[in-house]
Amino acid sequence: MVRLTDGDDDESAADSDSILESQLNRRNYLKLGAMAASTALSAGVASAASGPEERFGIQWDRVVNAVDDLGMDPNGNEPIDDQLDAAYGSGTLIEFPPGEYLATETQYWNDDVSRFGMVGTGSSHKDVQFVFPSGNNGEKYRFLEITSGDHHVLKNFSIQQTDDDTTTADIWMINDDGGLIEDVEWLGRTPTDNDARRQLLAYDCSSVDGVNVARRVYMREGAELPGYPDGVAGIRVQGGSVGEIRLVDCHIEQRGSSSFRATHTRGVLRVEGGLFKNNDNTNMRISAGDHPEKTSWIKGATVIMDADNLNEHARDGDSLDSPEGLRIDSTGNGYAGVLIEDCDFIFKSCPTSRGIVSSPTWAGHGGFTLRNCRIQNDTSVQTIHADSVDTDTADKPWGVNLENVSITGSTRSQPAGAAVCIDNDRNGSTVQNSCIHFPNGDVDGVLVNDATNCEILDSNINVSGQATVFSGSDVDTSNITSSDSCPLPSADDSTGGDSSSTDDSTDSTTDDSTTDSTDDSTTEPLPNEIRLVGTGTTTQYEFTVTDSLQASGDTIEEWDDISSGTATGWITTEGVEDAYTFSGDVDSFSFLEGESEIYVNGEQVTESTVTDATTDSSTDSSTDGSTDSTDDSTTDSTTDLSHELRLVGTGTQTNYEFTVSDALEASGDTVETWDTIDGTSASGWITTEGVEDTFNFAGSVTSFGFVEGEAEIYVDGEQVTESTVTDATTDSSTDGSTDSSTDDSTDSTDDSTDSQNELRLVGTGVETQYEVSVSGTLEASGDTIEEWDDVSESSATGWVTTEGVDDTYTFTGTITSLSFLQGEAEVYVNGTRVDPSVFSLPNTLVVEGDGTETTYDFMVSGDILNDPLVGAIESDDSVTSGKVKGSVTDGVDAFRFSGDIRKMNLTGDAALTFEDNDG
Repeated sequence: MVRLTDGDDDESAADSDSILESQLNRRNYLKLGAMAASTALSAGVASAASGPEERFGIQWDRVVNAVDDLGMDPNGNEPIDDQLDAAYGSGTLIEFPPGEYLATETQYWNDDVSRFGMVGTGSSHKDVQFVFPSGNNGEKYRFLEITSGDHHVLKNFSIQQTDDDTTTADIWMINDDGGLIEDVEWLGRTPTDNDARRQLLAYDCSSVDGVNVARRVYMREGAELPGYPDGVAGIRVQGGSVGEIRLVDCHIEQRGSSSFRATHTRGVLRVEGGLFKNNDNTNMRISAGDHPEKTSWIKGATVIMDADNLNEHARDGDSLDSPEGLRIDSTGNGYAGVLIEDCDFIFKSCPTSRGIVSSPTWAGHGGFTLRNCRIQNDTSVQTIHADSVDTDTADKPWGVNLENVSITGSTRSQPAGAAVCIDNDRNGSTVQNSCIHFPNGDVDGVLVNDATNCEILDSNINVSGQATVFSGSDVDTSNITSSDSCPLPSADDSTGGDSSSTDDSTDSTTDDSTTDSTDDSTTEPLPNEIRLVGTGTTTQYEFTVTDSLQASGDTIEEWDDISSGTATGWITTEGVEDAYTFSGDVDSFSFLEGESEIYVNGEQVTESTVTDATTDSSTDSSTDGSTDSTDDSTTDSTTDLSHELRLVGTGTQTNYEFTVSDALEASGDTVETWDTIDGTSASGWITTEGVEDTFNFAGSVTSFGFVEGEAEIYVDGEQVTESTVTDATTDSSTDGSTDSSTDDSTDSTDDSTDSQNELRLVGTGVETQYEVSVSGTLEASGDTIEEWDDVSESSATGWVTTEGVDDTYTFTGTITSLSFLQGEAEVYVNGTRVDPSVFSLPNTLVVEGDGTETTYDFMVSGDILNDPLVGAIESDDSVTSGKVKGSVTDGVDAFRFSGDIRKMNLTGDAALTFEDNDG
């Protein structure tokens, strides 16, 4: 992880020992004499103890051995309670030799003791274990309750809860200053809060100037997972804490509730490094605090959520309920200003969750900053959601700042519709020098609702939906690109400390540049080569060859597997590759997750064509090569290839396939070697914005589909949709003598409403009832409609509930009304997600281009939204709070609105039509 720099909010915590030492010097504890608390030990014990010594930057008056000097049983048979209580006093350090020490009573210490320590002497913190009666006699057992004093040290031991369902032991420590809990682990399974307190470690700082440190605290052996609020958290900083608590390089995993929580505290929590993985409720929960000089921060931490792969301590039936990554939360106190920096968030699988990074409305928190963070989201969980802020209670600033934040992943949808959602009154929010790459499904980049004075600057937003969406907001944008991928997070499961206690296996997203020490680089290569080149997406592949297979060079890592003629592996980092040589042919190939570029013998191929790449490659060169997309010479010269199909890239990695009825050939040199024409069918890839693949064909397009991504589609110069492309040339080849009296004056904007359209309502997990009406005909599509849905000729009423499950209809005409009688669902028209409220707006406004650019600027007194059924707008166009700004060249931009047109500016030769249906 990144080392921190000096300064207040940026000061390094790498040197916590020096902090403790400086505090001692400041408070002049070094001048305390050995007589300060000598009455705490019997005369015999005192005489056996060593004299003053300095350890951990603290001067101890006496160092005693728990067994030799205090008579404690290291075999776990006799309780140590009395000896431990008698030894508690200022200036005393107790050393515990390896062994088990039985504690049966809580130590309640509230004597303003200064400089007291309990330290294990083993080479590992597991060598010294405090054990407790099984079941704790029905009590919620607390091992230590220290509610006053300073410079208490707990170091190098473990708390053994055992693996039953009731035994637990927690610690509550309050120090004015100088507290240190280091190399301490809770072992065994943690029960629910029926048998335990709310957390395993409560840690507070009772002085505004104080700093208490917890370094390398481990909680990773599992817990019961009953769902919030019945699970037990890891570490909690409570309301009485007014100074600073630091968590350094901690590893907290699979807790029943938050790994750590500091939401009520008036003091601050500062987290450095560490791994927080698969914790229910939240993996990190923090507020800025209300300290007079400091704010809270989290730096260099890693959060991993992979709910489908709990660690080896999980039991059958264990499952997470609603885990978040990070929740910014002041529980209504209105704090503002927390900083999250140099952190990695990796969500691979997750049940229902509020988000990877969220600040809910009820959390009552003002602004926060994410800086130099990386987020990978392969789930349907919302990536970032800064919910609306209560401006009456929350401190300023209210805005959310994303600086150099990278967001990637294979998610196909977001609950808010966009990767980043900034809600009401988050005024002054900024997104700058950041990167968002969600190429799949239909995901927008940044959504801003009802916020003012916001900025999106110098950022790459490469998403399957719109780059930015603004509703009732004032947002300045500049230098927004959409062509790049983004840096991935690093799943570094290590947290330092005792190597013997590290039990995490290498994560599949670890940097692919690692060399596999088992690779035999001297193996003679086989005649064929296959290379998988990372695109920045976490990818798992599997393939089989018909003969022999081996790794090529040192590209294959320990998590990749070759077994006989089959290979399974992972590749993530953009440009990094896994390479193999083989004999025979590729028999099967599939991506189990994600995607990468595939090269066979230096030629790029697709997932669907890789098995053909070497078939019969050694046969006579006279073999028919007419299927090669580059060979156009075999097309019958008498065939009338009068139609043109163009696929224009939008910046999204896109795989298409289609079939025509008669004949097909590539047009010019637009089709590359990885695109394929086989008779009347073609498949190919297109990615770069504005770059196109063009084909000439005879007859009509009989089928078309995007296997992945999306692109603009043009048939004979007219833009069409994925669902209407097959209608674009129907009957166009009939006798040219067709009655010319057929009405050709119909506005081109009606084309999409006269042909077949598609409406999909996709469940979000909320019980939802909808009703829809169209001006033409409506019918159910496939078997998506159930018996409780009712469909008539032009309307339907139905229910959709389960997340991701849809009701789909085809229709002609326009959607005249669409409303939710209960709940809500995602709405897609011809594959594009739309705001369903657009269909309740009565008036229409259409701008139809003539081939030259026309800019427009409209303002209405009511609401205005894009009508994608008539003409979808581009990402550069904006619709915000009754205002529309955009441009059109050879397409159509269409809107629905309410109220009256207050301003209308049109520069260019485009045609403008509008209907005022509400007076």
